[in-house]
Formats: sequence, structure tokens, C-alpha cells
Amino acid sequence: MKKGIKRKIYNLNSELYKVTGIQRVLLDIHEALKTGLETKIVGTIPYRKVNRALDIDRKDYVRLLNPFMFRNSVVVIHERRLLPLMWVLTHIPGLNIRCVYVHHNELYGNKKLSRSLFPKNIVAISDAGIRNLTGYFGVSEKKITKIHNCVRETGHVKASSGYFNPDDIKILYPARINSVKQQVEIVKNLQGRLDSRIKILFAGIGPMYDELKSLCSDSGQFQALGFRNDIPELMCKCDFMMLFSQHEGLPISLIEATQSGTPIICNDVGGNIEIVRDGENGFVVNDWDSLLSTLNSLPLIRSADIARMSEAGRNIYLNNFNFDIFKRNYSQLIKSIK
Repeated sequence: MKKGIKRKIYNLNSELYKVTGIQRVLLDIHEALKTGLETKIVGTIPYRKVNRALDIDRKDYVRLLNPFMFRNSVVVIHERRLLPLMWVLTHIPGLNIRCVYVHHNELYGNKKLSRSLFPKNIVAISDAGIRNLTGYFGVSEKKITKIHNCVRETGHVKASSGYFNPDDIKILYPARINSVKQQVEIVKNLQGRLDSRIKILFAGIGPMYDELKSLCSDSGQFQALGFRNDIPELMCKCDFMMLFSQHEGLPISLIEATQSGTPIICNDVGGNIEIVRDGENGFVVNDWDSLLSTLNSLPLIRSADIARMSEAGRNIYLNNFNFDIFKRNYSQLIKSIK
């Protein structure tokens, strides 16, 4: 940026009407950079339509009506479809705009078109994201900075010495209800085969929620809880947290589980294994039979092993995914942009 010009930071997202991991990372970046910098969250909708669960303060929000508002700023974007717009804006003389693109998920399609549109500063949240950018899109690794997602401390930490009841095991599955997260497929594959002592609680809403709710209505082992704004508290009341998606970025829900000390069951997609170490703070399984076998073996686990996994998860969080590390990394990145 030019000397003498106060740096402004804009976090831009066109989907602030919903709550996903992307919006939560956007809020964390805003929180990390607002000390000493002029920062704003920018959306394409009126403030009244912004999802209230995001808890965005009115003074922090600006609606995008004119892209020239970004003059003399760094714009952090979270959607590949915004790359063409930002390419144009960063190439207009005199606007003095820099762009940071946060690559949240492994993406495919429009390979030749997209390669030339990626900015000079890209954040990949996982090793899988780096491989996607360099291997599929041909992006130079010199443009990429790896910064893990984070979860801010909530004070909700599972007691590592807590009693584990093998006759009443609760598993929390917090995610948007859709085909990618596979909640409906999980019920269909496990119904009638899951150990009767195990219950899976699905927290979230989405396009497949009604179908999931219908499947769970007559079951004592599967529950569709709908949207919950108390995930940290709920996670601490459950024995395990589970995610079995078709693909992922670096799931916030898995980081929340390490933060609370809740052992995890997941598959090896996206950056999952950067959070979950098989046999250390959870279990990594990659097909339906392995998932069923692992779930049905849970009543055999000792309380001491649960406590060990809980402590290991908490240490993984503190050493890799806490807000202080996140804040330091994003601050260094913004300072490096010329």
C-alpha cells in the first residue's frame, strides 16, 4: 500500500444470511485485525437481512453498493466467484486495492479460467487446500500462506476425568444438513445396525433437514435437533463429536471438539487429519463398514482412555488452533502486503 495512506480492511462475503464455517472464519479475521486497523464486514444484503446468529454489530457492517468503496484498502474475500470482480478492481489504476483470497474448500471446475484470476495473496487453511491450489489450478506456492482456522475460547471445556457411561453414549453431529455432510445417508446406513446404547444427535438445519427429521422421527437412536446456538455447551454434554462428510476444508466443528476436549470420529477428507490424530484424540475411518465397526466398539472403551483422548485433543487445540496463533498469522500477512 502507498505510504501515508491509512490501511482499511474489508471482509467481503455475499452469503451473510446464513451461518457456516466460512462466515465464522470471516468474523474471526475481522476480530483478529480490528485492533489498530480500520476494519469492516461487507455484505451484499441490507443489514436487517444479515443472520442474527452471526452477531455482527451494526457499526461493523457495510453493504456493498459501489465497489469503488474499496479504494486504498485490502479486501479479504471468501468465495471463488468474487475473483473476477477483484481482478478487475485491483487492475484499475489509482484505486490502490489489494486482495486476499481465503481458500476454504477443495474446489474443481473452471480450471483454466480461474488460474489467472487468483490474487498474489492467498490463504489456504489446510495442506489439502494447498494441494488443490497448486496441483489442480497450478497456482504458485509462493502466493500461498497457510493459516489454520481457529476457535475463540468459550470457557466450555470437558472435564477430562468425567465419568463415561458405556450404556448411554451420546454423539454430537453439528453441521449444515445437506448431501455433503451426509446426515441422511448416515441414518440410512446405520439404522438397525447401530448398537442400541449409542445415540447420534444431529444439530443444524439445511436443505435436507425435513428429510432427516422424518427419518429420525420414529427412532430412539437418531435425533434431529434443528439449529442450535449452544454447540460448545452441547458438545461438552456429549461423549463424542462426529463428522463424516464427502469433502471438507478445515472444519470449525472439529476444532470446537478439540477445544472442549471431546473425542472425535471422522473420515480423512480435507484437513480433518490435521485436527484429528487417529487413536490419539479420536478415530479416523473412511468407509461405512469401518464407521459402523468403530461406533459399535465405543461401549468397550475405558473411562481412562476417554480422559486421555480428551486431554490430547485439548493440547492439539492449544498448540495449533487457538485465536492468539490465528491473530498473529493474519496480522503478519496483512503487514506483508505492499
